[in-house]
Amino acid sequence: MINIWQAATLGSVQGLTEFLPVSSSAHLVLVPWLFKWPAMENEMAFDVALHLGTLFAVGIYFFWEWLHICASYIGDLRQRRWLGGPKGGLLPKIIAATIPAAVVGKLFEGPIEKYFYQDEQHLWILAVTLSVFGSLLLLSERLGSKKRQMSDLSYRGALIIGAAQALALVPGASRSGVTIFAALLIGMNREAAARFSFLLSTPIIAGAVLLKLKALFHSDQRVILAVGVITSAIVGIIAIKFLLRYVQTRGYAIFVYYRWIIAVIVLAVYASRHWMR
Repeated sequence: MINIWQAATLGSVQGLTEFLPVSSSAHLVLVPWLFKWPAMENEMAFDVALHLGTLFAVGIYFFWEWLHICASYIGDLRQRRWLGGPKGGLLPKIIAATIPAAVVGKLFEGPIEKYFYQDEQHLWILAVTLSVFGSLLLLSERLGSKKRQMSDLSYRGALIIGAAQALALVPGASRSGVTIFAALLIGMNREAAARFSFLLSTPIIAGAVLLKLKALFHSDQRVILAVGVITSAIVGIIAIKFLLRYVQTRGYAIFVYYRWIIAVIVLAVYASRHWMR
C-alpha cells in the first residue's frame, strides 16, 4: 500500500502530465515501477481520485470560459440560430470532437489496460510510444502554419482533433499531446491548440470519472484518495497556466526532448532488470 507522500507524488505527477504533452498514463505506470513502490490496494479508486483532481483543475481554470461558451450558445438558440459567435460556436464542435474518443474508449479501454498495466513485460513499449508520439508532435510543429485561432475551427477540424484524441488510449501517447499535434497540423497556433485541448479534456475526464465514480465509495483509504485529489488539482491548475503562457513565445520541442530522454531511461532500466540478470 502506498503512503501519503507517495500519493502526493503521484497526484502531482498526474496534475502535471495530464496537461503537459508528456503522457500521464505512462508516468503513473513508470514512477512506481522505477522506484519499486508497493502496489495499491484499490488502484481503480486512486486512479479515479487523480482524474477527479484534474477535472477540478480544468473546471476551475476554465470556469468562466465554459460559462461564456454555454451562455453564448444558449443565446444563439433563443435567436433561432444554431451557431453564433466564436464562443457559442465552440460547444457543438467540442461535443463532436468528444465522440471518437468516447466510442473507442468504450470498446477498447479494457483490453488495452490489461495489456499495458497488468504485465511488466510490456513496459518497454512505453519507451516506443513516448518516442513515436513525441516525434509526431515535433513534426506538427514543423508542418503546421500556426495561424488559426479557435474561432477558425471547423467541424472537420474538430473531428480530426477528436479522432486524434482517441489515440490517447494508448499509454505514452498523451491525450494533450495527440490533440495538440492534430490541432497544430490543421493550422491552429500553439496557444489555441493547447486551449482547445484543455477544453476538450473536460467532457472526456468527466465521463471517465462518472463511469468509475462508485470505486471511490468502496475504498477505505480516504486520506490517500483525498491527497491524490488535492495534489492533482493544485498541480493541474499550475500546469495549465504554465503551458498556456509558455507556448505564447516558445514551441513544444522541449516536451519532445523530455519524452526521448524518459524513453532512454525506461529502456535502460528495463534492460538492467530483465535482460541482464
